[in-house]
Amino acid sequence: MSLHVSDVLTQFLPDYQQHHALNWQQQAACKHILACRTAALGQQVWQCDNCHQQQVVYCSCRDRHCPRCQGQRTREWIEAQAANLLQVKHFHLVFTLPHELNVISQYAPEQLYKSLFNAVWQTLSKFAQQHRKTAGELGMTAVLHTWGQTLTQHIHLHCLIPGGMLSKTAHWQVIDKGYLFPVKALSTVFRAKMLQQLRDAQLCIPDKDTVLTKPWTVFSKACLCKPETVLRYLGRYTRKGVLHESRLRRIGTEGVSFNYRDYQDGNKRKVMTLSGCEFIRRYLSHVLPKGFMRIRHYGVLANRCRKRKLTIIRQQETPRKSKAEATVTEKEPPCWYCPHCQVGLLHLASVFVERPAVKPDG
Repeated sequence: MSLHVSDVLTQFLPDYQQHHALNWQQQAACKHILACRTAALGQQVWQCDNCHQQQVVYCSCRDRHCPRCQGQRTREWIEAQAANLLQVKHFHLVFTLPHELNVISQYAPEQLYKSLFNAVWQTLSKFAQQHRKTAGELGMTAVLHTWGQTLTQHIHLHCLIPGGMLSKTAHWQVIDKGYLFPVKALSTVFRAKMLQQLRDAQLCIPDKDTVLTKPWTVFSKACLCKPETVLRYLGRYTRKGVLHESRLRRIGTEGVSFNYRDYQDGNKRKVMTLSGCEFIRRYLSHVLPKGFMRIRHYGVLANRCRKRKLTIIRQQETPRKSKAEATVTEKEPPCWYCPHCQVGLLHLASVFVERPAVKPDG
């Protein structure tokens, strides 16, 4: 039997609300998750073109915090990003905030996350512009994650960066070395940029002495050399939700049990059990402000200039078609085989909505 976050909310949310106040974004997320794939949002009737059997499918809420609504959106987003891939290796950097700053997310999440995006791009731009051999403009796709494996606050930014820079004279310069910039130097500049961003936003820096003296983490993962690998990473990190429901093991009166990886103990898989209220508290702490963009593109990949700059870069690249692009170009439209006869295809016959659809949260 499959377990869902909606099962946790159904069982424990009333008790949680007796002791905790929900902001309106959290209330909306709970409402959408509870209504997802139920008659509350209406239903679709699909009919087989062979045996004419009908299949009823309940509509989804399409809320970005709902773990059941990310699969199709992930596939669509990956297909759209395939057209923007550059034929170079990609660097994967992770910028992590010290946990002492997590408290800011409780009263000013939008300002904190915006400051993180700005500080990371300013840091990378500074290094790119001062590079001795290949000074120029980088490109970056950055994805905000606010959670760790145990659903605690762990605010970090995943950055996928094409291995090249576009000079002021529009010359595309490929980076041949196996790393982008030294991570220790990046960490130092990142700390200074982030603290300045917090001051500019007039946010109080908690436990300032500890924040200033402890090392800040910039982690560099292995380079991604194949375009299809880059697409897989994009799908994994961009549309990944707080908790994949396959990790849920048990929901009972004693609480909620789920799998997690313990990175401090050799990356071992373990099981954690939380009370229902604590699980909901941790889950809802990652609900983003309405309309906040957790995926952003910078530099040569920025939306306002991407088409023009990618055209310049591709004129200087060695022309070749990647497997990823070929797969997307030649992909046939999705189809669903009838579960009864296993031969015919299902086609949408009608849609019924019993009550007004719930508006998804930005």
